[in-house]
Amino acid sequence: MKKLLIPSSLLLLTACASTAPTLPDGLAALTNPSTLSCRFTKQSDADPKTPATNWYFWRQAQRTETRDERSNQGEIWQKIKGEQFFYTRLFYNEQVALDFMPSDLAAIGNKVSWSQLTSLVDPDSLGKTLALQNKATVNGMAVESYSGTINGVGTEVDWLPALKLPARLVKKQTQGTLSLTLAECSPTPQQAVKPISETELNAMRHLDYTDLGDMETDPMAQHLEQLMGDHHHDHH
Repeated sequence: MKKLLIPSSLLLLTACASTAPTLPDGLAALTNPSTLSCRFTKQSDADPKTPATNWYFWRQAQRTETRDERSNQGEIWQKIKGEQFFYTRLFYNEQVALDFMPSDLAAIGNKVSWSQLTSLVDPDSLGKTLALQNKATVNGMAVESYSGTINGVGTEVDWLPALKLPARLVKKQTQGTLSLTLAECSPTPQQAVKPISETELNAMRHLDYTDLGDMETDPMAQHLEQLMGDHHHDHH
């Protein structure tokens, strides 16, 4: 079984903004940043014919979840203790959940901090790898703009310190630019798309990552590896 690269878009997206961004209303009223339900607008110029779509992010104290409208895939990260996590990749079209144990993540070289998972970018890079370029106040919210290079990729971040979340993220590569722009954020899910329920999750077919190597003749296992390979090349 070929080695799959984790994490996906949640961890490897980076951000761009040389001027203060336009922020959605109501952000200043959010008093508990540990629990948020946010919708971002996702845009890629790799294919000009592809319209902008929605990308969802739900943050809780010990759990984060994302859902990509275009691919109809999602991710769940659950913190166990310290820097150990359970990771589940959700494939809604196929109704499959691919489960990774902490040992699986360690075996494939996944090294990510909980602060990065909950903030979409690594807060430790701000002011270090990414240099502070500007500070502004927009709609009552402090916004810090950073820029620099991460892993050879030109990167800029519009950062909301109060929410520990970017207002706009862009990753610039030779094949095109991928961006996320915060469109709305609330304490609880208000959007039509909601986090997956326990009933929905239990109804999916669950596969263990460690079992994929023994499922080379299983069409679904082959299909999932293809999807993850395509997702990696498209977004990272």
